[in-house]
Amino acid sequence: MMESVIGLLANREQAESLRRALAEAGIRETNVVIFDRQAGQTLMDELEDRGLEETRARLYAQAVQKGGVLVAAEAEKAEAALTVMNRFDLTSPEALLQGEHVERAQSVEEELHVGKQTAVGGKRLVTSVQERQVEMPVTLHEEEVEVERTRENHRLSPEEAGRAFQEETVELTATSERPVVSKEARVTGEVALRKRAVERREVVRDTVRRQDVDVETIAERKVGPTREA
Repeated sequence: MMESVIGLLANREQAESLRRALAEAGIRETNVVIFDRQAGQTLMDELEDRGLEETRARLYAQAVQKGGVLVAAEAEKAEAALTVMNRFDLTSPEALLQGEHVERAQSVEEELHVGKQTAVGGKRLVTSVQERQVEMPVTLHEEEVEVERTRENHRLSPEEAGRAFQEETVELTATSERPVVSKEARVTGEVALRKRAVERREVVRDTVRRQDVDVETIAERKVGPTREA
């Protein structure tokens, strides 16, 4: 046997969310109807057909005309539909018609979640070339040609005189050493990079906040006589 369950919400968005939640609970979408201002007078008749008394049906119809949205569901197990509806912010037709003002405060608590993020780092080998002045002593052998002149004063014989007046060139060479520079590259060392995996444990500390709601009773005070419209 199908039973009818109704719930009054403040707007269409909440009503659509409730319809989806009822469908997830196993209630067929065709068995869930949303009524808004467009329902008009037919809503009162519809609610009376679903078993509501005329007075309650009229209140719900007026609340819908005031801007509320009504969700009506037919289910074999009404308790299941009621459980889903009670998860939503339902209101009564009296509260909506009277413009009841509700103040709410929420209890809020932060939770600390610690995850891991991969960071890439390491070491890089960078070669650089530097120049410096070096000195190295070397012994060089060098010969010099010296000119030595001496004064002579003696008489030549006719034969010697004949040989003396002849053109000739006399040479004497000397050797000397000059420094010759050469460079040789030699390996003096090597730097290697190796990677090894290590595990480390780190304790993460942070501050979380919590907001509690306490209920306090406000002392009564007189504000004047009560009047009814």
